[in-house]
Amino acid sequence: MSFLYPLGLLGLLAVPVIILIYILQSKYTEQTVPSNYLWHLSERFLKKRNPLSGLTGIISLILQILTVVIVSLAIARPIITLPNAANDYCFILDASGSMNMQEGKKTRFELAQEEIVGVIKKSKSGSSYTLITVSDESVTVFDSLTEKDAAIDLVRKTAAEHTRGDHAELLGAAQKAFDEKPTSAVYLATDKSYAKHDNVEILDVGGENVANHALFDVTYAHTGGVLKASANAVSYASDAEVEVRLTVDGESVATEKVSLPKDAVTPISFEHSCAHFDEFRIEIVNEDGYALDNGITTYNLKSDRTYSTLIVSETGFFFEAVLDALGDSDVKVISPKQYESVKERYGLYIFDCCEPAVLPDGAVWLINPDQSIPDAGFGVRETVKYVNDVIEKSNSSATFVRHLLRGVDGSQIAVSNYVKYSGMYLRFHTLFSYDSNPLIFVGENGKGNRQVVFGFDLHESDFALSTDFVILARNLLEYSFPNVIEQTVYTVGDDALINLVANAENLKATAPSGKDLYIDTENGSSAVLSLDEVGTYVISLTLAGQDTQFRLYSSAAKEESQPTGEEPDFSLSGERVSADRDGTYDPLPLLLVLLAVIFIADWGVYCYEKYQLR
Repeated sequence: MSFLYPLGLLGLLAVPVIILIYILQSKYTEQTVPSNYLWHLSERFLKKRNPLSGLTGIISLILQILTVVIVSLAIARPIITLPNAANDYCFILDASGSMNMQEGKKTRFELAQEEIVGVIKKSKSGSSYTLITVSDESVTVFDSLTEKDAAIDLVRKTAAEHTRGDHAELLGAAQKAFDEKPTSAVYLATDKSYAKHDNVEILDVGGENVANHALFDVTYAHTGGVLKASANAVSYASDAEVEVRLTVDGESVATEKVSLPKDAVTPISFEHSCAHFDEFRIEIVNEDGYALDNGITTYNLKSDRTYSTLIVSETGFFFEAVLDALGDSDVKVISPKQYESVKERYGLYIFDCCEPAVLPDGAVWLINPDQSIPDAGFGVRETVKYVNDVIEKSNSSATFVRHLLRGVDGSQIAVSNYVKYSGMYLRFHTLFSYDSNPLIFVGENGKGNRQVVFGFDLHESDFALSTDFVILARNLLEYSFPNVIEQTVYTVGDDALINLVANAENLKATAPSGKDLYIDTENGSSAVLSLDEVGTYVISLTLAGQDTQFRLYSSAAKEESQPTGEEPDFSLSGERVSADRDGTYDPLPLLLVLLAVIFIADWGVYCYEKYQLR
């Protein structure tokens, strides 16, 4: 046995002091009585009836000495060594999405935390504790921690993830921990069941027959003013009758009662008339043990890509009509003279048969520019008139060019006049040409903005009256306003690709929990956003002075919706060896209990002596 604070034993010096006080104190007390007869009579009666009357002082002295001894020991904090009684513990905590499932008033993850805390509390002091949480990857929360309270506190601070569980990652983390410390007693806290397990004790928190309905695989089409949305639903625990709801732009528009046979995938579909929508959600209304997989929100990517467009033209009919038909832009048309007083910023500037003195900060379309413009990336040589000939579509095999020309026939586009350009940047790509002179080309100008150039007047060509014009305009709009995100529905654990468009500023992402996420914009034209929560992520940026937001939904992993299911064997190779760790026992709680008992006993002796013996 050892003492944490040996100086506390100095309190034992009070024992002889107490004994000395007991010896020196007077044994007589002065009492007032009405008569000597009654006094002598009461003394004879008490001597016969109270045989302990002579021992009360000794008992009180013994209790006071014990009090001083116990207080001194409590201050000195004795620690009793228990040879080979302690152990090494390694806890593998399943933190995958299914651990968020409710079991009564607690989640499976909370039940797993309680199981681990229970093992730690029962273990001998002096043991070491390691905790590893595992979902799609493993994280060591603490390693070889010997403080019980600290270990318990850290266990309770862990949280479940929403991502898919990875059996290989789980087994690998446990095997690695066991290899590094073969003295460890390995515990796996999980809701999965295992037919066989070696060198590991399973703390099973998986419930049975927990009501759980899941919805997944949402698809939609929006044509002719009708939204057609569909999804698949399943009930895992038992046959169920559920209510499925369609919500469009925050308004409930349709509900349907559906029978879900156990484990059978049941298709669900809705139709709703709407000229436009920003988002819709299909969800199972009924409550169950795992609410995260009950609904999916889908955002209209086309709606999120609406940008303001300024057309500077005396006759901007062609572009205004096609942009209105495509529905991708909020269009404003002004004359070249009015442009001189424009102070607002737009996402796209279209200069039709006129040239700005200074290129604006934004995507630019230059239509038939016949004068050189600073930073435009090309110079004007001359205007060729009375051509009246068909222009040539590029036959380049470059993916970029093919993408911009997809769907465009371009075999019968004739022009009357065109402009020859020179000094073009190498980063410009030609889409159409005539006699080796580029007539429609795209690229970045000197300000780093995306630029489209038409080397002819649309009023002097049949191009604007063809279907090719609408198709090419759509492709060029996608080039000028590239998708920041490619899709709006993902599964938690996926990586979302974010396109880093030119001149984008203040780019940030916000998780469903409200946490701001860092996006690395230093590596090329795209970045990857890891989705580790269920819900809506918001991507915010400023593009050409316009604040814009994109939304995507990260749905629950289908694999984690299954409440039960037998996993492969969980066996750790190797043999466990003895830890040979000495345990410790701290008797402080016992000393405090004894102190309380002695205090009560001493108080009882005092009361007995005061009220019974006198």
